Amino acid sequence: MIKKVVCQNSRGNQVTFSYEFPYFLESIEGATEVDGKVNTITSAYGVGSKYVSSSISERNIVITGSVKRDNITEKRQNLYKIFPKKDKGTLFYYEEDKAYKIEYYVESIEFAKSKVVDKFVISLICPSPYFTDLEESQVQMSNWIPSFEFPLEIPEETGIEFGYKNVNSLVTIENDTNIEIGMKIVFTASDDVENPKLVNITTQEELEIEKSMTAGDVITVTTYINNKNIILTSNGEDININNYLKFGTKFLQIHTGSNTFKATAKTGENALVTEIYYLINYEAV
Repeated sequence: MIKKVVCQNSRGNQVTFSYEFPYFLESIEGATEVDGKVNTITSAYGVGSKYVSSSISERNIVITGSVKRDNITEKRQNLYKIFPKKDKGTLFYYEEDKAYKIEYYVESIEFAKSKVVDKFVISLICPSPYFTDLEESQVQMSNWIPSFEFPLEIPEETGIEFGYKNVNSLVTIENDTNIEIGMKIVFTASDDVENPKLVNITTQEELEIEKSMTAGDVITVTTYINNKNIILTSNGEDININNYLKFGTKFLQIHTGSNTFKATAKTGENALVTEIYYLINYEAV
């Protein structure tokens, strides 16, 4: 049973729809199903057809609810403020102990007057049809680990070790869904690094950036469906370096099942810290 739906617009304003007033949730359509399309061509032999491709359509979520008539103008204006047409927002969906989110654009909001309550219908278009977890998952490879704690004691003979390098450059990510997932890959250099690279050991796919890094440089790679970019952050400046993606390598995805990744570099691997951030996708909730 749905506990509540929360919508947050591009300015951070929120409204909650639940089984309580002021904004009583009567129904939400378009969240619990997925609309797909299979493309085929007629068989050359006149029997049946041949599969060509398939796609998932954008998602249309429709929220229907009601508000009591007291202070109705204020309540109605509040919804208009939170749902201006074409505004981008995020819908948070809570049910039992599960929570998901999805980004949307406002298509329309309509009201119907009555004596006791006013009805409202809000239509939201989600270009990416997948729901995701609320928070990103994160894994690190070859990262620095702090090794001191309080109270602090410093041996006279040996001094103190402030941290040590975790040299494990392999991580395994499990994807239990049927959806390939994009990710954010962050390469951080603590010294000179040449051509940072991430390899999917499971599939032998590679992503390599033909770029030299110096201490403090950060390269952020996003591999999402509608957001594939490579950004170098150096001396406080962000520079798009998509053209530095090595020919023959690709924007990696997290495939269904187990994916083992290895971070490496042409030179300077020991000075490279690699982090992967990702959100599990869901076809419906």
